[in-house]
Amino acid sequence: MHRTNGKIIIDGVVDEEAWKSIPPLPLTMHWPSFEGEISERTEIRIAYDDEFIYVGAICFDSEPGMIQTPSFKRDEWNEQEDQVAVAFDTYDDNENTLVFATTPTGSRIDCAIKNDGQGDGVFNLSWDSYWIAESTEHDQGWSTEMRIPFSSLRFQEDGGKVEMGLIAYRYIARKRELNIYPNIPPDWGYWSFAKASQASTIAFENIDNKRPWYVSPYGLAGIGHHYETNNEGVLGKKNDQNLQVGLDVQHAFTDNLNVDFTVNTDFAQVEADNQVVNLSRFSLFFPEKRRFFLERASIFDFKTESNNNLFYSRRIGIDDGGIVPLWGGVRAAARLNKWDVGVLSMQSREIEGIASENFGVMRLRKNVINERSYIGGMMTTRIGVDGRTNVAYGVDGIINLFKQDYLQVNVAQSIDSEDSSDIRLFDRSRMYVAYENRIINGFRYKFTYSSVGNEYRPGLGFEERYNFSRFGDQLSYSWFAKEESSLRQTTITLNGGVSLSNTTFDIETTELGLSSNWAWDRGSSLTLGVNNFTDHLPSAFSLSDSITIEPATYGNNSVSIGYTTSSVGLMMMETNAKVGTFYGGDLISASIAPSVIFSKYFALSTYYEFNTIAFAELDETFISHVARLNLSTSLNVKWSMSGFLQYNSLYDISTFNFRLRYTAKDGQNLYIVYNEVLNNGTTPAGRELPFSDTRAVMVKYIHTFGL
Repeated sequence: MHRTNGKIIIDGVVDEEAWKSIPPLPLTMHWPSFEGEISERTEIRIAYDDEFIYVGAICFDSEPGMIQTPSFKRDEWNEQEDQVAVAFDTYDDNENTLVFATTPTGSRIDCAIKNDGQGDGVFNLSWDSYWIAESTEHDQGWSTEMRIPFSSLRFQEDGGKVEMGLIAYRYIARKRELNIYPNIPPDWGYWSFAKASQASTIAFENIDNKRPWYVSPYGLAGIGHHYETNNEGVLGKKNDQNLQVGLDVQHAFTDNLNVDFTVNTDFAQVEADNQVVNLSRFSLFFPEKRRFFLERASIFDFKTESNNNLFYSRRIGIDDGGIVPLWGGVRAAARLNKWDVGVLSMQSREIEGIASENFGVMRLRKNVINERSYIGGMMTTRIGVDGRTNVAYGVDGIINLFKQDYLQVNVAQSIDSEDSSDIRLFDRSRMYVAYENRIINGFRYKFTYSSVGNEYRPGLGFEERYNFSRFGDQLSYSWFAKEESSLRQTTITLNGGVSLSNTTFDIETTELGLSSNWAWDRGSSLTLGVNNFTDHLPSAFSLSDSITIEPATYGNNSVSIGYTTSSVGLMMMETNAKVGTFYGGDLISASIAPSVIFSKYFALSTYYEFNTIAFAELDETFISHVARLNLSTSLNVKWSMSGFLQYNSLYDISTFNFRLRYTAKDGQNLYIVYNEVLNNGTTPAGRELPFSDTRAVMVKYIHTFGL
């Protein structure tokens, strides 16, 4: 890696003398055709000095009027905008990357990617860092410059040298062309371009790691109202007034130990969750969006299938969708040789009906055998001042046996103060074993065993279902089309599984599905599927206030189709449809999600989902509608506004979220937030409800000092 030999001014014009002595990175086409001919010349240079990493890029374009610049908004990351990006595996651990990207408008994207880019939910745009970027457009294309402080990164020094993994790329939206360094093939799926284990190792010498204290006080003022039912069953209005201050502090005590402190924690500025309809008897999962829990979040992963995890951070400060205020806490992450260490402790306040609690997490992991294998352990605690305690603990490991074959094992147990003395060890235990091949071109397989005890209760975890043991598998075959074909890849997948009740050992569910997916080089895709889900329902569950599914054996068969238009244009749409049977009823389900970018100042996206299930024997029909409308405007890179309107017919409510954000510079943010929940009808008993159920208007300002 090259040191600068002169001053670099971040103005988006790559003309300083310091750049001229630095050779550009050799790029290779990643999309649409690996190692194909690059269509537009690109020069990406990277340098550093004692305090900063610099990125300079000149993006030549034969049709500069066709460059796509759809937004000023920060963290608007998609395939519809031209961009230049660098990704750093700052600990060179072959697992985590931090992505810094910028567009021709100068908008910035920073994102944390975990699990080596493998699996679902591997990226998180809610992670933010402190850095600057400027871009300019000209008659030969566009150019950009970035300056990333070493002090905003977390890394490990060894003898005055810092080694990191590096990935850099340019993306040309209208062609869906991604040109990358180093030469990474797309063999691991979509996120191959940010895969830490494929990054090029670079070294920085004699870095002045100042390790500043980032101190971020905030002030918040808000007014609003909500409704409560008193002891006599009378619904009454309560006016809310909120005036508070708090503090967040970040500091790296050593190169390997990073600690975040928070006092009187508040997350008022976080975006609202999506309204959904749950057409199953299992729990719904909502992703974490709060920055405090996101940095190096993969350390705290103890994940099995789907979203099941021993630690689910939304158990802290959120209860049944409502906010539980927090006194504060501390979060530490360390990299000690080949050990990853994570510690978290948070304390909630007491509110009506919920006692104050302490939430604790301890995580250890060690790299073993090779760079893609680890073993580890985790313990979570939940201790209430009312005397209730919950402890969950487990050991886990992922071993890369050879090439793309991996073995994963998770074993966990829980102990709760409300456990009865006769509960067997197996009943409060959790086990998961998976053997899989992770290639995307050719024959792929995955075999799993999963078991969750009837009394397993991880107080800080998430589980979709309990009291079952499941044997499952997935077989798929995928192949790439010839280079001259617009069809890029075809995949055929066979899924299956059998679940048994841990109480009766009877078969509870069986699953069998066949699907085929076609993906084209400009991002459009078509998926067809047939599925059978047979459920020997052990107990009743409610689909709505008037429809209850009684215990019986149900054969749920369905045929589905999904189509997504090209992802590179300023207009795109995703559609899905399903028809079949559902617990004795006839199901029709459909959704459509169009979006359009009118200009870099204004964008609109919508979503509509319709479900109808006709139950002939019950003489009832279940009908649900979910609609979302998201308006987004950006005046420039400092001012952005969004309006989020949702409707859910199942709960007969509408919600509105408005958020204005002004960023004078990194760490200095003003938010104006307006939230409202509207009742659209009456209760099942016919009682009138207030039109405005909940309203809150808040102003929050955060100012970060680097000390």
